Amino acid sequence: MMILSCVIADSSLELQSQYAVALSRTQNLRLKETVTTGGELEDCLKRANAHLVLLDIFLNGWGGLSSLRQARIRYPRIDWLVLSSGDDPDVVRGCICLGVFDYLIKPFSTERLERALSAYYQYYQGLTQRTNPWRQKELDLITGLKGRFFSGLDEYPKGIQVKLLERLRACMEERDKAMSASTAGSYVGISRSTARRYLEYLVERRQATVEYDISSVGRPVKLYRLIL
Repeated sequence: MMILSCVIADSSLELQSQYAVALSRTQNLRLKETVTTGGELEDCLKRANAHLVLLDIFLNGWGGLSSLRQARIRYPRIDWLVLSSGDDPDVVRGCICLGVFDYLIKPFSTERLERALSAYYQYYQGLTQRTNPWRQKELDLITGLKGRFFSGLDEYPKGIQVKLLERLRACMEERDKAMSASTAGSYVGISRSTARRYLEYLVERRQATVEYDISSVGRPVKLYRLIL
C-alpha cells in the first residue's frame, strides 16, 4: 500500500503534537514535517514531496486565502485539510472553493480528525490508483468521501466506531462477495449482532446492498454486499 506524506502547519506546538498522534493512528499516512510559520511552510513545500498539508489558515506569516490560492497554483498535486478557529462564512467558502479536502473548525474531536484523514486516504487511492474505466456508482462513492464532510451530516451515530467500520469495509472489499452478518463478524472478530448493526449502517448510507439467500431451509439469510 502507498504511504502518503503529510505536513502539519500550525503555530501551536501543542496542537501539532495532537495532530501528529492522529496521523500516527491513521493507516498509510506518515508525518513528514511540522512547521510553525508561513515562511517555514513555503520552504517545506519547495523541498518536501508532500501529499497532504494540515493547515491553520491563520498560520503566523501566512496570508490566509490569498496564500492558499497561490500555493494551490504552485503545487497543484498537494492536497489541503484546513484545521482552523476561523468560522467566518467567507473564509470557509473560500477554502472550499479553492478545493480543500475538508475544513475542521477548532476545537474538534480527535475522532473527527482521524475520520477526515482516513477518508482522505481512501479518496486519494481511489482517484490515483485506478486503471480500469470508471463506472458512475464507483465514482460517486469516491467523490462522496470528500463531499460528505462539507454537508455537516456525517456525524456517526452512537455505537458506531470509525476504525471498526473501516475494518469491516476493508474485509468486504477484499472478499468482494455478499456475506451474512455472522460471516462478516467472524472475519473481523465481532459478534453477529454488532456486525449486523454496522452492516445496516452501510446500507442506510447506500454503501452496501442487501440480498437474500433462499437456498437454505427456513427463513432466508440476509446477505450484505459492499457497493464497489
